[in-house]
Amino acid sequence: MSNLETAPTERVCTPGQGQPGDVEVLEPRDVPLGGLRGMNVRRTLPQRSRSLIGAWCFLDHYGPDNVAETGGMNVAAHPHIGLQTVSWLFSGTIEHRDSAGNHAMVRPGELNLMTAGSGISHSERSTADTTVLHGAQLWVALPARARGIDKRFDHYAPPVTSGPGYTAQVFLGSLLGDTSPVETHTPLVGAELTLEPGATLDITVDSRHEHGVLVDSGQVTLAPDAGSGTILNPADLGYAAAGCSALRVVAGTEGARILLIGGEPLREELVMWWNFIGGSHEEVAAARDAWQATLDAAGAGPLPADDRYGLPDNEPEPPLPAPALPTARLLPRSQLPPLPAESATIQTTSATPPTKSATQTPPAHPTGPRETEVPEISDSIRVVHEPDAKRYAIYDGELLAGFTAYRLTARDEGRAFVHTEIDEKFGGRGLAGTLVAEALADTRDAGVRIVPYCPFVVAWLKKHPEFEDAVDWPAA
Repeated sequence: MSNLETAPTERVCTPGQGQPGDVEVLEPRDVPLGGLRGMNVRRTLPQRSRSLIGAWCFLDHYGPDNVAETGGMNVAAHPHIGLQTVSWLFSGTIEHRDSAGNHAMVRPGELNLMTAGSGISHSERSTADTTVLHGAQLWVALPARARGIDKRFDHYAPPVTSGPGYTAQVFLGSLLGDTSPVETHTPLVGAELTLEPGATLDITVDSRHEHGVLVDSGQVTLAPDAGSGTILNPADLGYAAAGCSALRVVAGTEGARILLIGGEPLREELVMWWNFIGGSHEEVAAARDAWQATLDAAGAGPLPADDRYGLPDNEPEPPLPAPALPTARLLPRSQLPPLPAESATIQTTSATPPTKSATQTPPAHPTGPRETEVPEISDSIRVVHEPDAKRYAIYDGELLAGFTAYRLTARDEGRAFVHTEIDEKFGGRGLAGTLVAEALADTRDAGVRIVPYCPFVVAWLKKHPEFEDAVDWPAA
């Protein structure tokens, strides 16, 4: 499955922190695929608070969807690097084609794992006989040593095992006495578990692994090492840190179906943008350029034999172009240095939405830099949330370049963005757009409502309708 967002946020994925015995509840955000009438997915990974569970770095949960209403899944050919895609269905069928020559049907209870390595492209479409589409799409990040491996495709139908009050299918790794033969490049586990009403299941797990429990249906209580339990509702993803040797899962009165994922924490820093995972911004940018080169070559005739991605055969639609790259190279939040004490006193000028006025100050995001006005500064652009000051600030190295300020709404359910400023010395570099994009994405991913009063924020949101589900527009 492609990430179909037209303005994907570049994320730096790093291992999170957690205390053994605690359960962190990650709630999903809705992401529409294919427009207003298209199918909707519930995305629980990545999030600002947690980008990885083991090497699992992406989780979309969808359905049950009436295909007659949503149109089902129809994702044309698109690229991947640095990851493996894991397709797992509860109902329906999806047709898979990829540039390694594989043509397969993804069916319920069967693992389909595609390894991108240094580059692959594939398409996914629900079949004409599918009436209800329901499943999950997950990505596994490849470690640096495996990101250059050859593309491949694996199919595995795990046996259904059972015990008191449960059935299980283990599609990756080992769990409940069963082991999947499918190769992984870091220690992983993945399984579907179905529990009868009120059933209690104690699962022995590797204490070196962190785990996630996604609730597909019903309700469960998750308790690492049989400690105090945390209730998980449908579409919740419960996270349990490494250090626990057992997970107790107790089903509610209606029973439950869950996906359990886990693995050793991946001690590598990864950059994820659109459908690419690499070790740096530059690596991802090069992958995007290579995909655009593939599209250009395909328009001129047969692809050369050494093309990085290739294209699936017999595609009914043209492949998806890549979105534009971010305007700045973003740094990991985990590596942000302490805020300089003097930075809060910097002089600023208001950032305003661009207009056609001939007398206006140059806008915060023109098409090119104003070379004579930009001082000698570092190349490190980063956005920092400063909740004590109720603002998001953007820095170039140690220099404060600007901020967007907000106030909390009643009951702290929303952030009302009231003012955005960029220092005039940093104008003409698109920093206002970068700042607002990061601030609003962080707000949305935290499950907090966006209330736009600032004219620049209003203008930005009108150009990015994918944020509409997170916005409460002020009354006129």
